[in-house]
Amino acid sequence: MQVLDRIMHSDTGLSSAMQQLVTLAAEQLSAIYCAAWTQDSASGHLVCRAQQPGKAEQCPVINTANFPELWHLLSQVNGTLQLESASNMGLSQEWHLLCTDLSAPMLLVVPLLAHGKRVGAALLAHQAHQIWHSDQQQLAFQLCALMQQKIVEDDYQKLQRELHQHVMHRTYELRLQTEELRQAQQMVQKLSEIGREITSSLDQNTIMSVVYRHLHTLIGAEVFAIGIYHPDKQLIEFPGNILRGELMRPYFRDVNDHDLLASYCVREGKEIFINNIFDEYPAYIGAAGLDRLTDQKSYAEGQALFVPASHIYVPLILKGKISGVIAIQSTETNAFQTIHLDMAKTLSAYTAIAIDNADTYQQLAEAQKILVSQDKLAALGSLVAGVAHELNTPIGNSLLTASTLQEEAQRFQVQLESNHLKRSDLQHFTQGLTEACELLMRNLHNASELVASFKQVSADQTSQQRRQFQLAQTVHEVARTLQNQILKQGHHLALDISKDIILDSYPGPLAQILTNLINNAMLHGFNGRSAGSMKIHARRHSLSQVELQFCDDGAGIPKADLRRIFDPFFTTKLGQGGSGLGLSIVHNLVTAIMGGSIEVSSTPGNGTRFRLLLPLQAPTPAPSR
Repeated sequence: MQVLDRIMHSDTGLSSAMQQLVTLAAEQLSAIYCAAWTQDSASGHLVCRAQQPGKAEQCPVINTANFPELWHLLSQVNGTLQLESASNMGLSQEWHLLCTDLSAPMLLVVPLLAHGKRVGAALLAHQAHQIWHSDQQQLAFQLCALMQQKIVEDDYQKLQRELHQHVMHRTYELRLQTEELRQAQQMVQKLSEIGREITSSLDQNTIMSVVYRHLHTLIGAEVFAIGIYHPDKQLIEFPGNILRGELMRPYFRDVNDHDLLASYCVREGKEIFINNIFDEYPAYIGAAGLDRLTDQKSYAEGQALFVPASHIYVPLILKGKISGVIAIQSTETNAFQTIHLDMAKTLSAYTAIAIDNADTYQQLAEAQKILVSQDKLAALGSLVAGVAHELNTPIGNSLLTASTLQEEAQRFQVQLESNHLKRSDLQHFTQGLTEACELLMRNLHNASELVASFKQVSADQTSQQRRQFQLAQTVHEVARTLQNQILKQGHHLALDISKDIILDSYPGPLAQILTNLINNAMLHGFNGRSAGSMKIHARRHSLSQVELQFCDDGAGIPKADLRRIFDPFFTTKLGQGGSGLGLSIVHNLVTAIMGGSIEVSSTPGNGTRFRLLLPLQAPTPAPSR
């Protein structure tokens, strides 16, 4: 039993343990032949795992074709089988192959089971005239049971190894997948950051530079180009390709030219992925296109000719409309992988948005220039109309006084020539003459001041020249030019400005700021009502700043609109006299020209207050390039 315990608890493999059990069985049972057979899971054959020492291995493998009877005996028997003679089962010839020195052995066939299934059989033989005692039979069964236990243990160990290998393999796969996922997440995050950087620019050259810089880092492209498609001209404009970091000259491509890759990409709306142009060109262009892979007119002086072998072309598509193409090229074959194409497709989406934004911004900028110019002309026209109306009163009074004076002079002349002139008539004439002269001087002086104010305000608004000026005087001149318009609508404007505030700044922009604030209050704040009240108040805020406030008691501004009132083209009076540029112009003039700041506060129903902080000395503008 100690031997059995040692065998069962040893770390030896199945074959070694089976051989030890077979050897022990042969010794303890005086067997003349002893062997253990197990079924191979792959082939299905019975394979001899161990046999009695000293016996030649005549047939280590038993299959149904070569040993049909022995196969049946070892694999099909349902229980322990004891035969008195091999010939009784028709095994004489087959048995002779197993044990050549036996003629009529006594056979004991014991099936080996594992997990409830037959996996093989143990075969023990002795001389036919010998009889095994019950102890020997019990030992034989015990040894076979130990063989089964070893087979089960071996299966378990194999299963453990397979499971371990499977776990290790799955762990490795999961690590790879996790790493790929991490890299993909990093790539998505990186592309998202690049996309934000691309779309934040409103200049095409900057967009190209940003995209090239990132593509060069991510892909290693030698040439990067953005082509802008002009459908009206059927041309693709390349404003400036980048060759190894150097800018190339602009050129055009005909979209209907069938020997050009860029034209194919735009015309078909499909990406192009080529790793060897000389092998793959027939799918896209004709042979003549191989000599036109690069445009020699695009090379700057000193740039070497570039012959690309690998190409990626991706159309710029936004809202189903093709606006251009991205081209990436390399002189190396197989320079790009499909992941690079995916990157280019992602960046092309951002680039299409950025270019569309740049075009829209350019159009808005041009429209804004036109509208600002029209707004200035309209303000100047309103100023002229107001001044003309203001001049009408003093000039009309002067004409009336002059005509009255003319009539009095003619009457005095008649009295003088008729010698009927009295002392009282002379006194009356001289008194009327004095009053008329005073009235004429007062009205003509007012007219002169209006003309001077008009000249100064109009000159300031058109020239935007910097000079020193008295704040109170400039504000009064602006108020006077708008007074007729204010009174005509039934409103009132009050001024509270100290006369000692001197600015070294731009009176023209200041006049336009005040004009826009007054007009904005009358158009929006006093809409549908009269007797509106406005006030301009100014005081020194510090040694270097002045605080100027414009207040009205109008309808106020809703909270939702308050944060947008300085945005270009934002208006609640679209099509009703509002351009949406008045307060945007005010903000730009205050911050960009006068170097100040502006803030607004308002409560619906309780009016609006604009607070401007202006430097007494405007900053020196940066020199233009």
